[in-house]
Amino acid sequence: MNEKHNVQIWKSLQKVPAGTMFVPLIIGAIITTICEGFLHFNLWETLGNPMKDMFSSSGQMLLIGLMLFCTGTSLKLSDMKDALHRGVLLIATRLIVAYVLSALYFLAFGYDGIFGISFLAFVCAVSSANAALYMGIIQPFGDKADKASFGIMLICSMPLLPLLFLGFFGTSGFGMPQVIQIISLLIPFILGMLLGNLDEDIRKVFAGGNAIILPFLGFEFGSTINLVDAVKMLPQGILMSVLYFIITIVPSYLVERYVLKRPGYVSFASASLAGVALSIPSMAAASNEALQPYVSSSVAILAFVLAVTNILAPFFVKWDLQRHPANEVR
Repeated sequence: MNEKHNVQIWKSLQKVPAGTMFVPLIIGAIITTICEGFLHFNLWETLGNPMKDMFSSSGQMLLIGLMLFCTGTSLKLSDMKDALHRGVLLIATRLIVAYVLSALYFLAFGYDGIFGISFLAFVCAVSSANAALYMGIIQPFGDKADKASFGIMLICSMPLLPLLFLGFFGTSGFGMPQVIQIISLLIPFILGMLLGNLDEDIRKVFAGGNAIILPFLGFEFGSTINLVDAVKMLPQGILMSVLYFIITIVPSYLVERYVLKRPGYVSFASASLAGVALSIPSMAAASNEALQPYVSSSVAILAFVLAVTNILAPFFVKWDLQRHPANEVR
């Protein structure tokens, strides 16, 4: 009897940096570009659920909640010290630099910005990090403290901080709904951590949970990328992508290498724009009319940066790991 041929799709995906998320992301972006950019209809809205929530951005928060829970179950309380030490320091460094430069950008160029990059686009870009892609990248080689930093980094992925910051330059968009959002993010992570520490079997059952979730999350992030819209702001998108990598990687990498004495891959793994960043311009403009004229161009620029950073971040990590292996201890 002839043996059934195994196509080995999963092994092929694992040969690509963060391939279990990256390849579905590209497929999702191509589908979105064809359907919305050329055929002018939303495939997932047309098909409805369950396809809509499985493969479009409407299901992102559910999957992120599940990732938080699975990550929490794998975290022992003894690992929290390193997770908080690394995660808080790197995110704080990144955000302080981003927001100081954003304030200086406004003081120098106002709402209009320079070279076609508005103040709104600049803030929404440099303040964002794709925590889910970070988890997809570091999943194969990161230690438990690296993975536990996902919960801390997720705060950087949400609209909360940029809306709070933009509130200083107009009517604030920060209020009780944003506070509730933070609580909503923390509950599944804490619940998973409590259950995982109380019952070893729960930790074992959910150990492979993130590996199952990541391909679907990749599709969902891809559904936010319309390559046609991204290309329209090509010059501004390229410039903003370069600025994004410089601002988000350099300060964090220096702290990671020379203060934390770590290989440096976390700084590269977190250097990608979160899909939810594309929703921030319209949310900010709703509370500050002065930002309204910049919403459309900001979304186009962010779409380009989203595509570029989500594609390049895994390759930057691979390059860094060749220079500084993940198990390097200095």
